[in-house]
Amino acid sequence: MRYKVNDLCREVRVVLDKNATSDALIALDDIDTLSVEEIIRSKIEEGARIVENNAPHHLLDSGRAFGESIWWEEQKGIGMGSIHLPDDFLRLVSFRMSDWAKSVTEVITEDDDEYAVQRSRYGVRGNPQRPVVAIVQEPIGLVLEFYTCTAGEDAYVRYARYIPIPKIRNNEIEICEKLKPAVIYYIGYLTALTLGDAQTASILQSVGNRLAEIEEQPTIAQ
Repeated sequence: MRYKVNDLCREVRVVLDKNATSDALIALDDIDTLSVEEIIRSKIEEGARIVENNAPHHLLDSGRAFGESIWWEEQKGIGMGSIHLPDDFLRLVSFRMSDWAKSVTEVITEDDDEYAVQRSRYGVRGNPQRPVVAIVQEPIGLVLEFYTCTAGEDAYVRYARYIPIPKIRNNEIEICEKLKPAVIYYIGYLTALTLGDAQTASILQSVGNRLAEIEEQPTIAQ
């Protein structure tokens, strides 16, 4: 869902006012308003990205479609295939080939032991009953590899959706609807850090983590 940046800034300002714990933020009204607004705006993309990259799958929106062109390792519809991912790819929502028994929402990477199994001619690769999806870095950018298909010429992408990297365009930003409250608190957290109030920042981050159901230390996708 798309949200206006001005509306998000207003909500973040309310969160900061309500949770201020030190003189740095209790005197927020005394800080140059334009400077505070600029700080909040500068943290919107980062806050949204952290939350959307770390929240559990069931809180994501349906995302955007991809997968118009497939490269096949062996022959069309047989074995492993790969798809060049969009430049704004952040994380996978779901992927399914036409002959698969189920969709895949979790992915592996080149660093996972299971990836070596997929690339070995002697390993037990993913198959239509137990499909596996990997996201790897190639010279052309991020690539989704899927294991495997057996349908031959009839194989096609049934479902392929992803969450894009959040970017402000025309004073709006696209954020998963269920994660918007958590994003507000994370923007507030990053803003409080910049304003030098670590205590308030910690409170806001904790609330943001609860709202987004983030249990571990959040990370930003590269």
